[in-house]
Amino acid sequence: MGRSTLTKIKLAEKISEELGFSVRSSKRLVDAVFEHMIDVLTSEEPLKIVRFGTFYPLFKNARKGINPSTGESIIIPARKTVSFRPSPLLKKMVNAEKGPQILSDRRSQQDSGS
Repeated sequence: MGRSTLTKIKLAEKISEELGFSVRSSKRLVDAVFEHMIDVLTSEEPLKIVRFGTFYPLFKNARKGINPSTGESIIIPARKTVSFRPSPLLKKMVNAEKGPQILSDRRSQQDSGS
């Protein structure tokens, strides 16, 4: 089973196929979504995507470390990073053999008015 990375252009192509947009419009949509996500995270606010998970901006303090190739003690500078906590639904989907059906079942229930 070969693995491939889902790139932004592949994502745009999938959106184009599913929703009938042009690939160019789908790429603009994907870029716009990512730009808004970046805006939220750079403002140091958590970004919650319901039924997917939450991205948390984090600040890591400076700390001592060791250069593994030389054994020399170094100071790792303070930095900002992002953490992700998946939703319980995403965890179920990743761990289930038939994970994608969980989401599609819910969609069909919503479409039928249940």
